[in-house]
Amino acid sequence: MHKLLSVAFSAMLLGTAATATAQNSTVELTPEHFAQLDKDESGGISKQEYEQFMRDSFRQLDTDGSNSLSPAEASKIMTPEQFASVDKNNDGEISLDELIEQVMRDFDRQDRNNDGTLQP
Repeated sequence: MHKLLSVAFSAMLLGTAATATAQNSTVELTPEHFAQLDKDESGGISKQEYEQFMRDSFRQLDTDGSNSLSPAEASKIMTPEQFASVDKNNDGEISLDELIEQVMRDFDRQDRNNDGTLQP
């Protein structure tokens, strides 16, 4: 579920139509999406590139400028169950810290060789 959250989040913010189904099926980033995340064009997505992308994405989703995501704002990329699992303090909102903590754990799980970089 959590890998799906990060991929759905990435796909939605990179503008893919796959996001509509991202909550209910496996979605993989396309080579074009991967290239957009690889800002330094190193051939891989570093932990720093990924975290910055997620921070920028959070700001895009936070349409009311409250510094948190409401269920309505997050519904574009998460199911209610996913929202609840990321909302660690159960306050009905997702803070930037809660989101970053989750997506960086996802990054670490996908970094199979533990080199701090995701490869296509």
